[in-house]
Amino acid sequence: MARKDYVKLDLLGYPYNEKYPPKGDSSGNLYHGYSSDTEETLFYDFAVLGYDLTFVCRGKRYYFLTGPDYVARCDDHYTEEYERFADGNTALEQFKIDGKSIIDLIDELEDVEPM
Repeated sequence: MARKDYVKLDLLGYPYNEKYPPKGDSSGNLYHGYSSDTEETLFYDFAVLGYDLTFVCRGKRYYFLTGPDYVARCDDHYTEEYERFADGNTALEQFKIDGKSIIDLIDELEDVEPM
């Protein structure tokens, strides 16, 4: 799946993640309709807008670089790629930490930041 397959535009022309849409009212919500800053960063900033991503899980920091055609897990300087994924949603679903996806570990993530 490529970003163009799940990034859609709402009635006002703003992009959103069709596969992981916001559940709340985005008009007055700090997190674009998501329930937390972590969800907004993962599902909107990273997967929709294409920002690079860093977070800490179980004491280890992870880095993801977003390119025009893929997303890569990489080193802390964003120079060496370890794994490639088709897009942000795929990285969130398929990258595993102790057998669990980033989505499954969302409540354990710390220092989640778009770069």
